[in-house]
Amino acid sequence: MPSTKYTKKEVVYVDPLHTAKTLVLVYLSFSVPIVLLALFVAFVRDGELPGFTVISALILNALVGFGLLWLACKVYNWVAGKFGGIEVAVRETTVNDTQPTSAQD
Repeated sequence: MPSTKYTKKEVVYVDPLHTAKTLVLVYLSFSVPIVLLALFVAFVRDGELPGFTVISALILNALVGFGLLWLACKVYNWVAGKFGGIEVAVRETTVNDTQPTSAQD
């Protein structure tokens, strides 16, 4: 780390419902193209693909993703309570210290 003064903070709790709602959107942005590719391969192989299969695959993907993320948050909260949470280093910034959102990538 550079010689800038940092404050250590610990993440001791994450709201499972809010976190799962947020992260499932990130998860879906990566998993939906894979599910669609798998459905395309099934279509090419079998020559047909019922609309119910497509819709149910996408909905099941979202529900399983949400459920697993919710469970992961619950497990994290338990682990953080017993053994400590993730530590992050943060620093105070001013408006002049921050970069525009597009420049941070």
